[in-house]
Amino acid sequence: AGESIYDPTCGTGGMLISALAEVKRSGGEYRTLKLYGQERNLITSGIARMNLFLHGAEDFQIQRGDTLRSPAFYSGDDLATFDCVIANPPFSLEKWGEEVWKSDPYGRAFAAMPPAKSGDYAWVQHMIKSMAPKTGRMAVVLPHGALFRMGAEGRIREKILGMDILEAVIGLGPNLFYGTGLAVCIMVFRQRKPRDRRGKVLFIDASKE
Repeated sequence: AGESIYDPTCGTGGMLISALAEVKRSGGEYRTLKLYGQERNLITSGIARMNLFLHGAEDFQIQRGDTLRSPAFYSGDDLATFDCVIANPPFSLEKWGEEVWKSDPYGRAFAAMPPAKSGDYAWVQHMIKSMAPKTGRMAVVLPHGALFRMGAEGRIREKILGMDILEAVIGLGPNLFYGTGLAVCIMVFRQRKPRDRRGKVLFIDASKE
C-alpha cells in the first residue's frame, strides 16, 4: 500500500488492476496506490482509464504514446522511477524505435543496443531504468527465446547479470496468453536483493504447472 506501480505497455489496464486487487486481498489500503501506465493505442488507453475508475483506483495516470520512442513520465531531465514496474510487452516487436535509441537522452541502451528486429530487451532496459533506486522491483513477461538468443541480446543479459539485479526466472508453458502459443517466461528483478540472494538467480520450471 502507498507504493507507485508502473506498466509501460498497460493495454486496458489489466495488470494494474491485478496489482490493486492483490493489495486489497492482502489487507492493504489499495486506494493509496499510485498507478501509472502508458499505451500507444488511443481507444485502448481510454478503456484503461475507465477500467481503473470502475475498479476503485483513485490515484492513477494513463498516458497515450509510444513508450520506447516517447516515454510519458519524467522526473526532471530523466525518466520517472517507480516502486514496482510490471509489463507484458508485445513479443519480439519489430520496428520498435532503434533509430531513436541510437541517441536516447535517457541512456536506456545502458547494457547494449537491442537488435533491430526484436524489441524484447528494449522493454527490459526501459523498465530497469524505471525502477526506483532503493525500493524498485519489476516483473516482465517475455518469450522463452529472450533467455538464450545470442548476439546483442546475449551481451545485454551478461551485463544485467553482472549488475546482480535479476532475482528469478520463471519458465511457463505454451498457450497461456491470448494471441500467441509461445512458451513464455517471467523475469523478476530487484534493485536491492536480500543479502542471502545476492550473486544468485532462482530458476523455476513451472512449464508443467
